[in-house]
Amino acid sequence: SRPFGKNCGFTMGEGAQFVVLMDDALALEMGAKVLASVADVFINADGYKKSITAPGPGNYITMAKSVALAEQVLGKEALQQRSFILAHGSSTPQNRVTESLIYHKIAECFNIENWPVAAPKAYVGHTLGPASGDQMAMALGIFSENIMPGITTIDKVADDVHNEHLNIATEHWHCHDMDIAFINSKGFGGNNATATVFSPKVSLAMMEKRYGSEAMQEYQQKLVSVEQAQQIYRDNANKGQFNLIYKFGEGMVNEADIELTTESLKFAEFKNGIALPTKNPFDDMV
Repeated sequence: SRPFGKNCGFTMGEGAQFVVLMDDALALEMGAKVLASVADVFINADGYKKSITAPGPGNYITMAKSVALAEQVLGKEALQQRSFILAHGSSTPQNRVTESLIYHKIAECFNIENWPVAAPKAYVGHTLGPASGDQMAMALGIFSENIMPGITTIDKVADDVHNEHLNIATEHWHCHDMDIAFINSKGFGGNNATATVFSPKVSLAMMEKRYGSEAMQEYQQKLVSVEQAQQIYRDNANKGQFNLIYKFGEGMVNEADIELTTESLKFAEFKNGIALPTKNPFDDMV
């Protein structure tokens, strides 16, 4: 796709993404590697509009809430200097104008200049359901590698894009440590959503503030063991040596052993049966 380019180019993609979300206390307990944290996700529908597929006002609400939350948690300086946007960037004329205008107005309101904007659809197209997962994957990569991906499928930003306060680059560039990612999903036809995502550095600092240095030291020790186990698994996988956890057919109910009466169902694998309705709940109506 060609997000924010003059020659639009909506391109369908195909893919899948998954991330593991867990409570911060559980992450500490398990020694799970923290790649980021999600402060909140804001969702708002467009409401009345002329066409169901036309852009609407709901994304103003989700982006504004997301940015305001980040400022309240991490402060103005972090928001203005170390945040970036993963744009919806669907590569249509209406998207490039309306989405960039939202970012422009919010940047103006919160005094943000040269706000970095990246757009994963330039690389994978619009994968529909997984598209926000594509954005999350790119955010994690930016946090990890300090590389801001450019929109390399366009030679220049279209003239009607509102980019006075934005940095929409056409080439990759090295960035300093970033604290905040805004993952934006602009719904042309319904719901809009924006997620406020904090970097692993920020996330771990917040966890230390909540749980204390001793708990974090214990966590780091567990993390070492987890990463060692991960490396062993990768090495074995590269050699084709898999110890599969999945056990086909285990724990299934044997349908041949189901006992059925007019009052209950009984399964051999369970002590108690399932009672069937034995009274008419509408006896006053029939």
